[in-house]
Amino acid sequence: MKRTVIFSVLALALVMCCQSAFAYDYYVNGIYYRKATQQLPGGGCGETYLIVVNDDDPNTYSGDVVIPETETINDEIYRVRYIGSEAFYGCVNLTSVTLPNTIVNIGFHSFADCPLLEVIDIPAGMVQINSNAFSYCKELDYIFIHDTEPFFLWDDAFAEINDHVHIVVPCNCIEAFEAAEEWQGIQLFDDCGHVGVGETKIVTLDVYPNPASSTLTIEADGMVTIIDEMGRVVRTLFVKKEETISLEGLSSGFYFVKAGDAVKKVLVK
Repeated sequence: MKRTVIFSVLALALVMCCQSAFAYDYYVNGIYYRKATQQLPGGGCGETYLIVVNDDDPNTYSGDVVIPETETINDEIYRVRYIGSEAFYGCVNLTSVTLPNTIVNIGFHSFADCPLLEVIDIPAGMVQINSNAFSYCKELDYIFIHDTEPFFLWDDAFAEINDHVHIVVPCNCIEAFEAAEEWQGIQLFDDCGHVGVGETKIVTLDVYPNPASSTLTIEADGMVTIIDEMGRVVRTLFVKKEETISLEGLSSGFYFVKAGDAVKKVLVK
């Protein structure tokens, strides 16, 4: 059943790809939209919805862009369901994009070559991410996936960025994603500190000083959790090579700093 839905959406994506990536029907609150009618996952037969596009200008969008779940046009309410092909392509001044929970598809080259984009959240309910969706985003550090089950991913959706981006899935969901054919070979992290197998990645961890009093320096690459002696997570953070954090608010005692399967015990005075 799930595969049937995926293939129907794939067919729709190919149709969309053949259309002009820049033709738009409406411009509302700083966002360009094209209107379409098609059966979608979670929608009724023939749902009319909006696709985010641009106006054929590589600097159409800049700064922090927030895409709404719905938009009212001519007294009609439409759900925003797709990020169209090349919608944000080459937006050199784009710093962030907030995607609504209504989005089910991210189109071809939709966020490619956005040099200032550092973090993006992929909302739950995603059905597919298309080819080269995030290619050449040189500063993209983190992609947060909120689905607990893998969705369809084109082979090169993360082309040219998988060597440095941290793709984070929900806690303890790495195995499910890695078992999916489309996700094999992609290095994954989860938000409780585990690291997937991917293409083999050595997890290293070092912390100092130990004992520590006011600050602690952590050397790692990825999700790090700090756990107290009762097994409670007291701090979660992402570390890229090295980061010094404040220990303010932590009681004196022993703590465990965890990155993947590596664990260091630290005494906080």
